[in-house]
Amino acid sequence: MEQKSNFRLGLFILSAILIGALLMIGLGSGRWFNKQFILETYFNESVQGLDLGSKVRYRGVVVGEVSAITFTYARYQQALPNAQRNQYVLIEMRLASELFGSKKLSVPLQEVIDAEIAKGLRVKIAPQGLTGTSYLEIDYLDAKTSRQLPFDWQAEHLYIPSAPSTVNQIVNGAQDLLGKLQKLDIERTLNRIDNLLATAQEKIDPIPLANMAKKTDQVLGQLAALPMQQIASEAAALIAETRQSNQALQTVLAQPGWLSAPADLALAAQSARRVLDDPALASSVQRIDKITQRLDRLSLGREREIGELIDNLNGASISLQSLLEKADRQPSQLLFADPPAPYTPPKP
Repeated sequence: MEQKSNFRLGLFILSAILIGALLMIGLGSGRWFNKQFILETYFNESVQGLDLGSKVRYRGVVVGEVSAITFTYARYQQALPNAQRNQYVLIEMRLASELFGSKKLSVPLQEVIDAEIAKGLRVKIAPQGLTGTSYLEIDYLDAKTSRQLPFDWQAEHLYIPSAPSTVNQIVNGAQDLLGKLQKLDIERTLNRIDNLLATAQEKIDPIPLANMAKKTDQVLGQLAALPMQQIASEAAALIAETRQSNQALQTVLAQPGWLSAPADLALAAQSARRVLDDPALASSVQRIDKITQRLDRLSLGREREIGELIDNLNGASISLQSLLEKADRQPSQLLFADPPAPYTPPKP
């Protein structure tokens, strides 16, 4: 009887162990039979918030987890001195093959990933709520602005470059702003602002603002009293007259005479150019110049004779004038040498 009880107990224990093994195989078969590959990236910033097992998401979908966190010099630059090492943080991710693989290839090739990198595929750290934890986000960014970290070694696994995290950018910007604020002399700046406000108040106080407001009201009242409708109608009439004048001017300018005027002026200019370029004109000018010089020489040589001739002409003119006056008074002297005897009437 006791042997049967032990046999049943042993059978129960074996059955429980078998059932537990089957459950473990069933629950873990998805992970064991899923094909995965290792992907690495490098960060030149703090990776605080990331731990082993942190999720890796591709556009919000969980595609793997962080499998290792170390430094790049611990794997690729051990032979270099510390001054020549890159202080990059190396992150390894274990991802499902379906992310970049295909039906033919379970593990993607680096060439396939490079094509996606050229389109802007990057890895960045994203915060997970307000808990302080973070995860890795794989997504497409602007390839022109997302620069890759430089390095001179061959990656051991598949590689995707990283991009600066938004949180670190905000923190770095805030730190830069705080550093600049610390360099500012706040007390001195506030004193300057107080002095500026006091000076402005001193300049504003003498200004008669009430009088200016009163005059402004008066000017606005005068503007309101203006016959704006009449002014608008007159302005419209003036614009209409201007348009009519413009049309009349265009009509005048459209006449054939105005159209041919530039051509006529061009022809006249060409004719004048031909006349001026004619050698005969230059010869005529030279001849006229020679004649003028000869006349100058003649006038200089005969200047005295011309003066005497002018004096004689003046004397003759005076004599002729005297003779004419005498003839006017006593015309008989032109016929007789002596004046006639006075007439004496006969005696009775």
